[in-house]
Amino acid sequence: MHWIVTSLAALQLTFGQTAQPPGAPASTPAQVPAAATATLRGHVTAGDSGQPLRKAQVRLIQIGGFQPGATGTGRENRLATTDADGLYEFKDLPAGRYNLMATRTSYVGVQWGQRTPTEPGKPLEILAGQTVERVDFTLPRGGVITGRIVDEFGEALSGIQISAVQSRMVNGQRQMAGGRSWSTDDLGEFRLYGIPPGQYYVQATWRRLGPGDPNSVDQTGYPQTYFPGTINVADAQRITVAAGQTIGDIAMMLSAIKTARVEGSVVDSTGRPVTGASLMLGQTTPGGGSSWSGSSLRPDGTFVFASLAPGEYMLSIQPGQGAKETGSMKLTVGSEDIKDLRLVTAPPSTVSGRLIVDPGQAQSLPHTLSLMAFLADGRAMGGLQPARVADDLSFELTATPGKNRININNLPPTWTMRAVRVSGIDVIDEGIEVKASENIRDVEIELTNKVTTVSGLVTNGRGEASRDYTAVIFSPDSKRWATGSRYTRTVRPDQDGRYKTTGLPPGDYLIVAIDRVQQGQASDPEFLERIRTNATSFSVSEGETKSVDLKVKTAS
Repeated sequence: MHWIVTSLAALQLTFGQTAQPPGAPASTPAQVPAAATATLRGHVTAGDSGQPLRKAQVRLIQIGGFQPGATGTGRENRLATTDADGLYEFKDLPAGRYNLMATRTSYVGVQWGQRTPTEPGKPLEILAGQTVERVDFTLPRGGVITGRIVDEFGEALSGIQISAVQSRMVNGQRQMAGGRSWSTDDLGEFRLYGIPPGQYYVQATWRRLGPGDPNSVDQTGYPQTYFPGTINVADAQRITVAAGQTIGDIAMMLSAIKTARVEGSVVDSTGRPVTGASLMLGQTTPGGGSSWSGSSLRPDGTFVFASLAPGEYMLSIQPGQGAKETGSMKLTVGSEDIKDLRLVTAPPSTVSGRLIVDPGQAQSLPHTLSLMAFLADGRAMGGLQPARVADDLSFELTATPGKNRININNLPPTWTMRAVRVSGIDVIDEGIEVKASENIRDVEIELTNKVTTVSGLVTNGRGEASRDYTAVIFSPDSKRWATGSRYTRTVRPDQDGRYKTTGLPPGDYLIVAIDRVQQGQASDPEFLERIRTNATSFSVSEGETKSVDLKVKTAS
């Protein structure tokens, strides 16, 4: 039986307009406001028994930015809990497009419209005054992996982090990633539960942070290891997990290695010890990706990591109470201790300027706009906070040294960024090159409410409307396939089977509808190159609404 995540085949939507007050004139669709008058409800059931699931949680998040009638941050973000009959309900919803997800302990979390664990969910379109019934979820019981970790002497290893990971495309690169992890207990035993069906590698990660005992001569550690006991992921054994299946007796022996002790200090730009800041240590793992851990500085600004396994690390200081400067450095750790390491912080880099908006349209923007800079290469650096846009549309935000792109929070879906200009040059795609302690001023971020819209209907080989596919939109220019590109989109259909996306930059595009697309696959240049021969070409100009109907293709 195929992996059902919502009862799509039986899904029925009933729509009823709210009654008009006595004597009120009849409303036309154009006159109906995006009022908070809609209702959405459904059931959550267990895939293994078919019985209602009580205390399941359903999360509803509005797609797009600020909407009239939305709460707090500018968009609806609500959580409902099912009752004894598995029923959930959201009332007084504003019109809009929504993503929904249902979760419960020991079951696989499911997005509405999702057919497999690695496929994106589908948006749900709700109009003002509608009652949307039977948006139902069927949650598969998660798989379970149990086992035991021992050292080279056969003795239990406690505190080892065990993860079920998969090879996935993340930020345009293939990495080992996963959601379920747990630590071994005092017997060296672990139990991973709620695992979605699929193929996994079991990964064991040892970590001992903090100063430890400075007088101890024990510097034993363990490298990241994959089942059945290899440090090379290419030699690891994959485990296939079915829905509700328990796989036990996964036994691994970790072979000891010598770790290194790393000692150093952090000083500010005037040479004074840094206190009151967070010291972050990030490690690039052999299978790809990175993990971060925090530690504290001593009152004199010094720090000690008693046992670091060989590898590549990033040491970073994030501002905190009493510390306003930032700094980071790469660190290569081998088998030898590192002493007298010195990290010098510097005043944070800033980017300041103004939003450029048509004066006649500025009043339609919300007062909750904020900006945030993020590294264009996808590296996550904690500690940066969004910066509010002032009433005069000016801004100043903190940035990390490197190529930075700007994101605007709470921007209405009817608006988009047209350009980001530094010294008169548009760098919206390339990003802003920021140096340490640099203050980049007079940046212009031009907004427009002339937003593109691309939509269409997808049919199968029999000419019937298809309701389960992913539309992949991308530029014909492969130079625009980089991570985070504005020119690449994946779009799932609404409940009526039509796809819709807004805010693509004006230009030429390719589009193809594929029956199955895995999460992150559209960031893989090889995948885009493979599907471009089946794609349809189209162009869209600023403010244009374009309809492109397609035939669904089978993933190869």
